[in-house]
Amino acid sequence: MTGRLRVVAILLTAMTVQVTVFEEIRVSGVSVELLLLVSILAGFHGGPERGAVVAFCAGLLHDTITATPMGLHALVYAPMAVATSHLEVRLARSSRPFLAVGLMVAMVIGVLSTMLVGGLFGLHGVDVERLARTALLASGMSVALAVPTSRAVRWAVTGGLPVNVDVRGSGVELRG
Repeated sequence: MTGRLRVVAILLTAMTVQVTVFEEIRVSGVSVELLLLVSILAGFHGGPERGAVVAFCAGLLHDTITATPMGLHALVYAPMAVATSHLEVRLARSSRPFLAVGLMVAMVIGVLSTMLVGGLFGLHGVDVERLARTALLASGMSVALAVPTSRAVRWAVTGGLPVNVDVRGSGVELRG
């Protein structure tokens, strides 16, 4: 399976699970943000270019399943993937708990950004308390799914390519 087909498979699966399963499983009216999680993880595993493309497509798919203007989620998801990819370079040797906290922060920023951009387009009012509660709850539920989602996204965005290439002469370093 080629890399592009892998990405399409992951995005369509994430969209289907988002629409079917996670629309039914809500806590205080908030559901898992699976497509945002896939976008952030695509930036983490695929780098800034691949991550931005995958995140942009994930954002457009998210806009097709919600009642938001086309491109609203893509406007937020792509920069989140690029920012995550740049942080990943600096945090490559970090511990799992530190990476989990980083993912939680990225998810909170992504959910808040999406809600604030929606407020700019007049989709809803901006209530700071509701924004913070929704962002923390959605991020916490999404991070709980990070391990299996991360494995699937890494499989898709690397497309069989090595994860890291050391240009200083020692060859390819595969992260596990």
